[in-house]
Amino acid sequence: MKGPIFAQPRWLWSQLETARSTLLASDPNRLISFGRFMTVAFAVLAIWLDPTQPYLYHTEVHYLLTFYLGYSALMLLAPSRRRVDSPAHLFSHVFDTVIFGCLALLTNELTSPFFVFLPFTLMAMTMRWGLGGAILGAFFLELVLYAIGIPDILDGESEVNLLVVRSAFLLLAALMLGYFGAYRESSRQRLTRLARWPLEPALGSRRTWLKELCLHAGSVIGSKHIIVVWHEHETNQAFLASWQTPDLDLRELSAALSSAEIDAAISGAYDCTTARVLRDGEVQAVAHALTRLGLPEVLSSSFVVSAGFSGLRLGGAVLLLEPNCRWEEAVALSEIIATRIGAELERLDLIARHSDDVRAAERNRLAQDLHDSVLQDLTATSLRLHALGAVTPADAERLREIEKLVLEQQRRIRRFVEDHRDTAVDTRVEVAEELRAHAGELSRMWEVAVRFDWRGGSMLLPRRLVYDLMQLLSEATSNAVRHGAASSVHLSARMRGGAIELTVVDDGSGLDPRCDGTGSVSLRARMHHLGGAMSLSDQAPGLAVRLVVPVEELAA
Repeated sequence: MKGPIFAQPRWLWSQLETARSTLLASDPNRLISFGRFMTVAFAVLAIWLDPTQPYLYHTEVHYLLTFYLGYSALMLLAPSRRRVDSPAHLFSHVFDTVIFGCLALLTNELTSPFFVFLPFTLMAMTMRWGLGGAILGAFFLELVLYAIGIPDILDGESEVNLLVVRSAFLLLAALMLGYFGAYRESSRQRLTRLARWPLEPALGSRRTWLKELCLHAGSVIGSKHIIVVWHEHETNQAFLASWQTPDLDLRELSAALSSAEIDAAISGAYDCTTARVLRDGEVQAVAHALTRLGLPEVLSSSFVVSAGFSGLRLGGAVLLLEPNCRWEEAVALSEIIATRIGAELERLDLIARHSDDVRAAERNRLAQDLHDSVLQDLTATSLRLHALGAVTPADAERLREIEKLVLEQQRRIRRFVEDHRDTAVDTRVEVAEELRAHAGELSRMWEVAVRFDWRGGSMLLPRRLVYDLMQLLSEATSNAVRHGAASSVHLSARMRGGAIELTVVDDGSGLDPRCDGTGSVSLRARMHHLGGAMSLSDQAPGLAVRLVVPVEELAA
């Protein structure tokens, strides 16, 4: 006996799930038509069971009900093919309201048994147009109610209490139905935005992509502050992105993880396998961790929802602060958002790794080509210059200078080849030292005075990125000497936010008036590839070239 008794709630739940699925799969137009038909059918049944009501206007009520029953049957058998929210349905609901009002007026007015059918219009209009339909339906019903109630009050029998109670009932019904209509519309809009998940940002930098992704997630759940923390399974390297509209702060947490508070907060976020609302103590731990990192402050009383994600290479969590929705909806949406962000992080990681492999193969091929062609040609040139200096001692000093330049180029190419043959690790070098040494090479190469200034502290960047900066300075100096006939060049570099600003100022002839004012085509192409910005300005005399390179994004 124990088994069947305990099985009954499960069976009942199964039946409720079946009924819910059937109801949700129904066509709203057909469901409204069925409700209209059932309403008038029960009205006819009520009069048939109790023919003493109405005792006045008996014939008129029967004719009206017969007509309305035929109309309802026609609408049920041939439902409208218009969209459920089409404005054309408004006329049918106004007609329903008029019919119900006439039935109530002909049958004891405010005490009419047909009054209970008036909310059908309110429910049907809410189904079609949500909150707007509930407000409009309540307006129509209140008009009908007062059109019925005022004559009933003026006939000598005071029924003000009925008018007030029924009026309040309609308003409360409109309020409750309007809530469900507004909730349904809000959920539909959120799901629509969620379905339009952006894909294009994955082709840009990690910072730009995360900013766009958080902006979209914030618009879905109504949050203006989102935190994403994740780590790599293999290296345990951790990252944190804090988005607070409209800015995003992205940083690596390798140094910060030494703090016990931050470690506890991050570890707690990683342990979130399912979405949940964080407790007060957990919110305080997150707030303290962000404060230690110098990120925007989070109030310890904030409503925070956390959802974790885990993939093949990455694991982490998404924290959504103060979502503009109910907590159960925020939990459900945060699970979807976290899963999608985790999947996109995995996709971006795979794209980056594939791009690195392609670049590594191309660099290896380029390094091999330089070794087998240009480097060998320079070696042969150096030997010929050395032999020529022995034959003509009068020009020996001049030739030795040229030979030194060739040898420097050999060393640079050989170092390039060695650095790019093993591309698995991109070593970091001191920016100021490398650029200062390169400025000296440029001075000897072009036989002009080249001065270099570094404005800032010590800074390490990947060698490949420093090589790109050196190429920019080489191209700008070359243009100053070859096209501007400059005799001195002033190079300077400084950090501005997450970018390095390079400035090349010469004393040459300035910008050629015949050009379009955009400068070197090669320099523009390099800046476009790096995602930077270039500007030119005439000096007196000479030209100033300003180059801004987003090194933090490129090094990430």
